[in-house]
Amino acid sequence: MRLKIKWIYTLLLAMVMQFSFAQEKTVSGVVSDASGPIPGANVVVKGTKNGVQTDFDGKYAIKAKVGDVLVITFVGMQDATAKVGASNTINVKLQGGNTLDEVVVVGYGTQKKREITGSISQIKGESIKGLVTQSFDQQLAGRAAGVQITQNSGLIGSTPRIRIRGINSINSSTYPLIVVDGLPVQTGDLGGYAANNALADINPNDIESFEILKDGAASAIYGSRASNGVILITTKKGKEGKTNFSYNTYTGIAQVADYLDLLGTDDFITINNEKRSNRSQSALAIGNTVNTDWQKAVLRNALQMEHNFNLSGGLGNGTYYASVGYSKQEGIILANDLERYNAKFNVDQKIGKNVKVGTSVTLSRTGTNGLNTGTNSLSGAMFNVIRQLPNTTVYDPAGPQGYNVAIQGANTIVGRGQNAAFIANNLPNIRYVLDKNIQNTLTNRLLANAFGEVAIKPWLNFRTQVSFDQSNASGLRFWDPFHGDGVSTKGRVENSTDISQTYNWQNVLSFNKDFDKHSVAVSAVNEYQKTDINGYIGGGTDLADEFFSKNVITGSYGTPFSSGYKSNNAIVSYLGKASYNFDKRYFIQASLRQDLMSKFAPELRSEVFPGVSMGWTASNEKFFEKINTYVNDFKVRASWGKTGNFNVLGGDFPYLGTYRPRKYGDYNGIAFTNMENTNLTWEVIEKRNIGVDFGLLNNKVKFVIDYYQNDADKLVERFQTPMSLGVPNNQYTANVGNIRNSGWEFGVDFNVINKENLSFDVNANLSFNKNEVISLSKGVDQISTYNIIREGLPLNSLYGVKYWGVNASNGNPVYYKNDGSLVQGNIATNNYRVFDPSNPSDISRAATSPDLMELGNTLPTYFGAVDLKLKYHNFDFGTLVRFSGGNKIMNVTRLEMLSQNFNNNSTEILGRWQSAVNPGDGWTPRLWSAADPIVNGPTTANSRFIESGDFVKFDNITIGYNLPANLIEKLNIKSFRFYIQAQNAIIITKYSGQDPEMEIGGVDYNVVPRSRVFSVGLNVGL
Repeated sequence: MRLKIKWIYTLLLAMVMQFSFAQEKTVSGVVSDASGPIPGANVVVKGTKNGVQTDFDGKYAIKAKVGDVLVITFVGMQDATAKVGASNTINVKLQGGNTLDEVVVVGYGTQKKREITGSISQIKGESIKGLVTQSFDQQLAGRAAGVQITQNSGLIGSTPRIRIRGINSINSSTYPLIVVDGLPVQTGDLGGYAANNALADINPNDIESFEILKDGAASAIYGSRASNGVILITTKKGKEGKTNFSYNTYTGIAQVADYLDLLGTDDFITINNEKRSNRSQSALAIGNTVNTDWQKAVLRNALQMEHNFNLSGGLGNGTYYASVGYSKQEGIILANDLERYNAKFNVDQKIGKNVKVGTSVTLSRTGTNGLNTGTNSLSGAMFNVIRQLPNTTVYDPAGPQGYNVAIQGANTIVGRGQNAAFIANNLPNIRYVLDKNIQNTLTNRLLANAFGEVAIKPWLNFRTQVSFDQSNASGLRFWDPFHGDGVSTKGRVENSTDISQTYNWQNVLSFNKDFDKHSVAVSAVNEYQKTDINGYIGGGTDLADEFFSKNVITGSYGTPFSSGYKSNNAIVSYLGKASYNFDKRYFIQASLRQDLMSKFAPELRSEVFPGVSMGWTASNEKFFEKINTYVNDFKVRASWGKTGNFNVLGGDFPYLGTYRPRKYGDYNGIAFTNMENTNLTWEVIEKRNIGVDFGLLNNKVKFVIDYYQNDADKLVERFQTPMSLGVPNNQYTANVGNIRNSGWEFGVDFNVINKENLSFDVNANLSFNKNEVISLSKGVDQISTYNIIREGLPLNSLYGVKYWGVNASNGNPVYYKNDGSLVQGNIATNNYRVFDPSNPSDISRAATSPDLMELGNTLPTYFGAVDLKLKYHNFDFGTLVRFSGGNKIMNVTRLEMLSQNFNNNSTEILGRWQSAVNPGDGWTPRLWSAADPIVNGPTTANSRFIESGDFVKFDNITIGYNLPANLIEKLNIKSFRFYIQAQNAIIITKYSGQDPEMEIGGVDYNVVPRSRVFSVGLNVGL
């Protein structure tokens, strides 16, 4: 009996225990590290798909059974496990992990950071979140060593300039290859009549990370397209677990960062009448009852706003990510704005144990309104603004359509007010032009890919991916027939359509296996890509009525016109890459890519691009143990590789002798346009790199140091031919140039403070770059208006006259000759005379014009940034400070604001020479009406207007606040962050122009000014 009772008791106890272990319950807690709660950590029940993410306060809640094991992970931290017991609360504190175990995206795959032997910079998408820019490329400025990104116009829609380790070409494209989820995408302007950046179609909120491939070994994987570096973009994907929602928004105001210092009415009258009186001419400037600021008539405070909503999570054996976004940005100049709609869908699905499929689709619709920004065009916005007379009005109730416009015969110009003459050059009323003319672009863009992966073996994987990039850009241009650009043609209307399609197919077979202390990875890649582009323009002039301004309407114009184009190119590639490491100490990686490109002659279409790199992690050696407490993760790297540039002069058929349609009288015919060169081939860049990575004080401080040298060979130039050959333009395209870039890069991450309620991090980088032209076609200098390309000098150096100052006895400008002697421009006689400082009043001896000489390097020799991040309880503060210098800028805008014609000037002209007793600032000559070439110098670079481009800029200043945990719980949301931000906030520079970054080829020339943006934003997790 006792035995039966004992067995019954034991059975009942077992059943109770089994029931208790099998019963599912809710387990909750907080995941944290030394600095506090961790939002976004993954908590998964081991062996199941049941998982969640922690909210902003590090909290989680998950269904689990007693005995289950929770696995807690977070990038950069050591994984942790916790066994579910009787308690319903499990708090977990993660320990600092080794960031070297983080995964980095490389060409056609991924690698752990510890295995990287090339030079690759990684930027997380979170670091650029909430910045008010038109495209993500602008947001990358200052984020990586060796990468210089500048926006040289304040025009919404303009494409920024990206340079990775300097300029590697003279005449061909210098833009890096941009790869989004494996697809090389279109860059630059997609067409239409308003500037539009192709990268503005990609929503920055959808980006998970950027990887920038800088050296030869890392970029040689992309062969013929990687001479200017590669930027890999990985978009966000869903994560296993329940659905997560987030909403991000900001609203801001953009303001003109700095107005030009132009004369007001009283000074304008004094200066312009002095120009005339010095030449014994009657006064033209009359009437001081009006004082118009023409800059403020066309520049404005501009609204900026954005809304983004996304959801992600897991469903069954798959994950998903979806987002929609809307952005509206007004330009600080009238008629300029951008409006974008975005949608994105990423879906990955597992089929069984060994098969995975997925697709990604990005849709965008971007509308951009622009304007004429010609640097010396009469209706060019800033060219016109700086010249308008301040004693004239913008509007006139009695004038045509209420504007101050005067009708002069068949022409119309801005009204003169009480002045005795109209403005010089017959300038139009720029406000009328901006209000009436239309120049826009509407771009519909589709980026899509679909892939399939098969795990043939645990160590052998095959992946195939098909991708597609299509853009349809339609444009509308209308020039008002009454005033401005359209007067000469009695109005103009035209439509354009530009269509570009890129198809890409990749096949990748990958082998990855560890053998004891040996790790081997081998990949074979086959890639096909084809791009088709075509477009056309149709329109007419001599409009029947300005009513017909919204489209080309049949019969609404007198003189029709049309044009069109069609082109394509294709590339076939084969790639093999391999990596090996022994005991996580010795690493070697190599790649070999063969590209066959349609742009070159059949016998020269194939080129091989090799790359190899090695690394030694000395900190894993036994002898390093003695100093491991102080120096951590010490690694030495070296790499070499060759890359190419196929975007050379001549379009898609640069090697062919080509013809184009040409009319001869009333007959249609064809004309020779390009001399063939079947020897034309890729530009080739050989890249070398040596680097070291190490950490100090348990990786509290991490350093990255690199030295590089890039030798660009076979650069494509226009080779000059004798006129007797009859070659078009007396030149043909050939590989004849060489350029070298070399420099140092330094990067540091410093975790200064890491406490529970206080943390402070500093990330900084510094780059030095030296550019030198090694050889040119026949060694002949290439001289343009302000620049020279000469062997031994940096590319696009400034070239012109060297200014001495003003002759105090007569107000003449004085210049240097190459032998050190001086000549003065005799303003009264419009010629040059010898200048003797010991006898300055002597102007008797004739002289030749000043000699031309090299005046300065236009390329920055150093640049970098410091990124500061501070968190205190629920507050956070961050700022990015960028700096650059070592370059010179020819300030043509400043020169033109000193014009001697009847137009307005800058306040600098007030320092002019007036007499020997009142010589002024010693730098500004005597005024002389309509005598610009002699007063302000010949049309070349002029050291009088060349300034240092050095600056320090507080790019972003952000202050944020996170709602406390108790309030978050009451609102039943995961996170809530509010922030205020200033961009382009403060600039410290001696440069007198609006912004030293706003130059092209070292020349600042009447560009739309940059803006300063103040915004407030909100990040909500639901």
